[in-house]
Amino acid sequence: MEGLKIKQEEAVKIKLKTITMIDGQKEEFSFTEAGRLVTLNEHQHYLTYIEHQAGQSIPVRIRLDEGQLMVTRDGARRTRLHFDPQQSTQTRYKTEYGVINLEVLTDRLLSLIDLDQASGTLQVDYRLKNGAMVLGKYHLDLNFRR
Repeated sequence: MEGLKIKQEEAVKIKLKTITMIDGQKEEFSFTEAGRLVTLNEHQHYLTYIEHQAGQSIPVRIRLDEGQLMVTRDGARRTRLHFDPQQSTQTRYKTEYGVINLEVLTDRLLSLIDLDQASGTLQVDYRLKNGAMVLGKYHLDLNFRR
């Protein structure tokens, strides 16, 4: 991130709940993590945290853009999901069997963020497709605050 200045970095508490529906099977995950709200060059805002799940520590970065979100998980299987309710987006999912091309369809995106109070709510309903096949439906509900 050469050339970028961190204008502000503030500790926040992150509560995340995800619901997945794959092949008719519903799974729910929820956790609370310590994180940071980072502002770069006054107009780029990120939430960062380490997700601790199934004995793994996975760095997560969420870029908070007006009307869009981008979530990057940097674990063994690096994932970057770009949520845009105006259009579908493409991503590549790396697995031990190779790279799978996925389409991200954002059905609903709610982003209520108060940067001055370092708090907010993000809710996303989305589907992942490979070709014509829907691989799953997902709901993400994230809250953060000082």
